[in-house]
Amino acid sequence: MKLSQLQFFIILFILLVSQGLAIDLLPSSLATSDVLIVPHWILLFLMLIAIKYDRNETIYSIIYSIAFGLLIDIVYTGMLGIYMFVYPDAVYVAHILKRMFHTNILMSSIIAIITITVTEVLIYYIYTILGMIDATMSYFLLYRLLPTTIANLLFFLLIYGIFSQLLVRWSNEQLEKMS
Repeated sequence: MKLSQLQFFIILFILLVSQGLAIDLLPSSLATSDVLIVPHWILLFLMLIAIKYDRNETIYSIIYSIAFGLLIDIVYTGMLGIYMFVYPDAVYVAHILKRMFHTNILMSSIIAIITITVTEVLIYYIYTILGMIDATMSYFLLYRLLPTTIANLLFFLLIYGIFSQLLVRWSNEQLEKMS
């Protein structure tokens, strides 16, 4: 395992643990309301890998999204395969979008919003089909998608500032080693 891949694994594992703890840090008034905020920190870091590290011909972010989607299924949900299916699809969307747009902070933020929306809508439909939830689409949009998107966008802006240039540097180092 190359150094950058080991670093990805460590960062993603820390995010796996941290996003589970994040719910406990919410104010109690928010935690007991109808609003549901789902932290997708792993997804956002995977998306950042897709747009800043992966080249058009590499899919490290998608491979990690399958593995960590499965871990999320095991650790946080009662059903195997949902996040393992949804995260790679959402990261693939980000992978495609990065080819069409410059990946500055504005476009990366828009890609993050699209990625979160794709993830949440797919999860909503899967849970609805399986009969695990019976929320209306308007309820879902107002009480889950909107708060989840806003909260995750704030987190994305934080990690973008921390990891963007680092991921580009790791990608360039990887490219030099392959040359």
